Amino acid sequence: MGRKLVSVQISSELFLELANYLQEFGDERDPAEVVEGALASWLAVARGETSAGDGPAPGFQWKQLFLPEGTELKMQYRGHYAFAKVVGDAVLYDGRPMSPNQFAAEVAGTARNAWRDLWLRLPGQRYWKNAAFIRSDQLRGPRPEPAPAFRPHDAVAAPAVMAQSLRNALALIEKAASRRQGKLERRTDILPDD
Repeated sequence: MGRKLVSVQISSELFLELANYLQEFGDERDPAEVVEGALASWLAVARGETSAGDGPAPGFQWKQLFLPEGTELKMQYRGHYAFAKVVGDAVLYDGRPMSPNQFAAEVAGTARNAWRDLWLRLPGQRYWKNAAFIRSDQLRGPRPEPAPAFRPHDAVAAPAVMAQSLRNALALIEKAASRRQGKLERRTDILPDD
């Protein structure tokens, strides 16, 4: 017997914005799954099972860009594709830790502009994106306010953490909506029957 599900009402606008955001970034998860995951994370923090201060998530810090664990790196050089992956706090290529710049130089045999030459696929994403594009997109994006410190069993902090989480989600949704503005919409002409 499967899990029993209940419905929680959110505005259709918010749900569609989330669905469009996930589609735009190649995330194939169902929006309901993302909402359920966000609520489960909030409950874990509220119960004191985890906290924002537990330490940094594993991944590799590449100048301004953080590559979470599981990020894949790809480079094409002279018809050959080479792949590396972020494992723990290191970028591994052929089992050896190296920086993205070292990876690009190793593949090409000479110094390269890693921002221009590397393509990244972040965890949960379907499509590869150029590293320079991801970096510039991140630098342009809104900077969410830091989450308030959470103290387990603090009746005041739990709503503040949830409110900040929702503000962050809305900032991401607004960013996705602003990207869609200005794009042309394809429509078909409807001719009357004669």
